Amino acid sequence: MEFLQKIFNHSKAPKHLDVLAWGNELDGMDDISAIEHSTKRLNEDSKKNIFQDDQYLEALFSIDEKTHIIVERITAHYINIDNMSIELEERIANAVFLYYRQQFLIYYTLIENLAAFQPKSLLLMLVRAINHATQMIKWRYYNYQSAPANVWSQLSKLYLIAEKQAILDSYVRTYNDQEISTISSGYIQACMLGSLESLSFQRKQIELVSKMLASWTPKILIQNKYDQNKHLFYVDTSSDSPAKRIRNFKPSDSCRYWCFDSVNLKVELCLSLIEYNISPKQQEMKDFITDKYALATLGILRTEWSRIEYKRQRRNIERVKTTKYATTTFGFEDTCYHIKQHENIRVQRSGKSYQGNKSFDERLATHSLSKDQTEPNVIYLDLGAGQSKIIDESSQGIGMYTNKPAHEVSLGMLVGVSITDEKIDTKIGVIRSIKPVIGHELHIGIELLSTSAFCVEAENISLTTSKSSGATGAGDNNNSAKTSSFTRTPPVNLNGIASSFTCLFLPKVFTNSKQESILVPRLHYNKNDVYKINLSGKDFQVKFTETLEYHDNWLRIVYAEVEEKQLVA
Repeated sequence: MEFLQKIFNHSKAPKHLDVLAWGNELDGMDDISAIEHSTKRLNEDSKKNIFQDDQYLEALFSIDEKTHIIVERITAHYINIDNMSIELEERIANAVFLYYRQQFLIYYTLIENLAAFQPKSLLLMLVRAINHATQMIKWRYYNYQSAPANVWSQLSKLYLIAEKQAILDSYVRTYNDQEISTISSGYIQACMLGSLESLSFQRKQIELVSKMLASWTPKILIQNKYDQNKHLFYVDTSSDSPAKRIRNFKPSDSCRYWCFDSVNLKVELCLSLIEYNISPKQQEMKDFITDKYALATLGILRTEWSRIEYKRQRRNIERVKTTKYATTTFGFEDTCYHIKQHENIRVQRSGKSYQGNKSFDERLATHSLSKDQTEPNVIYLDLGAGQSKIIDESSQGIGMYTNKPAHEVSLGMLVGVSITDEKIDTKIGVIRSIKPVIGHELHIGIELLSTSAFCVEAENISLTTSKSSGATGAGDNNNSAKTSSFTRTPPVNLNGIASSFTCLFLPKVFTNSKQESILVPRLHYNKNDVYKINLSGKDFQVKFTETLEYHDNWLRIVYAEVEEKQLVA
């Protein structure tokens, strides 16, 4: 008996080793080549229909585990390295996407053929298939592309198979380096990620949202009966579409629902921790809120997912097709620098600036540079600006093509637009959408905040007073870290007091909102502090009273002038 068992085991070994043989070849390859080779060999093996054999299936699981580590490593480099050649970027994107697609097709076919027999490995095949589909979706979103064709229908079919087998909420570990999860959680993660497709998130934002969903959705249950007081999102398993918010909705047997309140509470908690600069004890939460893109991403998630504050953005005015060329600056600092250069040029050419009425608002809108500042009599070359082509515009927005690399632009980024053939001031706007177009260009959708802006020098009086009154030690280190976001200005003076910083003032007459406001670098904003604004060589004290919008490095603030007696009080 023992002899026969040895013969039987020996007869199995060549099959198993034959499949694993090419898997061992991966050790001597670089990561990209290893993934490309895996895709090729998996495609060849799948055509032979060998994976329905238990031995080959175990070999597939083993190779999948091995290549998973390689792909995770490639993905980390891909989303974190900014300066990458177009050729390498395209090779990586194609290699990884095709790898996930090949793995997904193998699992999907196996599940279709074997699900009726209820194999023990069905649960693992399902969670890995859903994982690979989600990864395909992410890699398309990394490059501002739509989800693969039919992927939502295929995901829904996998979900329905799991529902029929009553294993939706069975716990399983997809890979050894991942937390235990469920099929329901994986399905919700994919569908909710799909609900954000139109938002043009950057790669790091997509990755951040994915991690948040993976952490916050495992305990959410999917239900087939609609409760209007409980459910906020649904998916129609009979359609090829991701999760949708419930609006003007008629329930049907093919729809599935879930309550997302627990995730929304986590989003609000993260935003509060950021606003009040509180460091949580939980390491995962700390990692979320300290991410570079945390504030911008969480703000968008609150808008898209909130039960109360949701408001779908719609264009009030249609844009008119046009062809214009413009000098464009991207980011708060470069936009400030660009505007200040043009103000210097106007002062040099005219010898004086426009003098308005004596009210604070109009002085702020028409101020000139301080006479104490001496500017050299030269015309500056603005190296931070680039050329863009405007293709449509309205009084409230601009659509343009730019050859700016995708990793250098982001939703919520401030931009300055100066049209080449028009002698007008720089228009100030916010990037609301990013889409790739042919020729490695980007189509940028910009919402205009103002058709003109003015640079204003400001200083935090509360901060200066605190330092002057003898604050030392750790407090000095914290305050000195708050250097000017307008980096071309010296960050501190000789006494160690924080120097002035540059803001942008948007006068009422030029803004779409018909409300004057100031754009303030986030690094220098402290709620309830008093600031000194220098206008035409004269100082005014103001207090920021309301935040109209905020992003990762700037805020748009409403202000109020503070009288001297109020300061004393």
